[in-house]
Amino acid sequence: MDQVGLVTEIKDDMAEVEIKRMTACGHSCHSCSGTCRVPGIKITVPNILNASAGDYIELRAKGESILKYAIITYMIPFFMLLLGIFASMYIFKSMGIKSYENYSFLVGLIFLAISYMILRKIDKKVKETNNLSFEMVKIL
Repeated sequence: MDQVGLVTEIKDDMAEVEIKRMTACGHSCHSCSGTCRVPGIKITVPNILNASAGDYIELRAKGESILKYAIITYMIPFFMLLLGIFASMYIFKSMGIKSYENYSFLVGLIFLAISYMILRKIDKKVKETNNLSFEMVKIL
């Protein structure tokens, strides 16, 4: 997956790059009526091309890392929701509670909220370790 970013700062052999999310507008800003007020995200990548501040560069992310993070992002909440619903349904039913389905649904929502807290911790860890696997391809 290729992205275009603007080098905003150079520190040692690392470059801070601001990337605009193109998926928010489709493939170009002309296809959207939102006047491109999409905030950019900043990442730090090794400056292997000796780019300087103000340069536009092409970045490439490894496909397997994007796929891994997409699976984590979607599957952890899904499995936590199902785990909360089915485990609590079994427990509430064995306790003889009449409306165990309703309570199980609420427990499933609580497990879903817990999964988002887990995802937040994973996101912070990924940002701290800069494990996004982006690399500079060329200076535009």
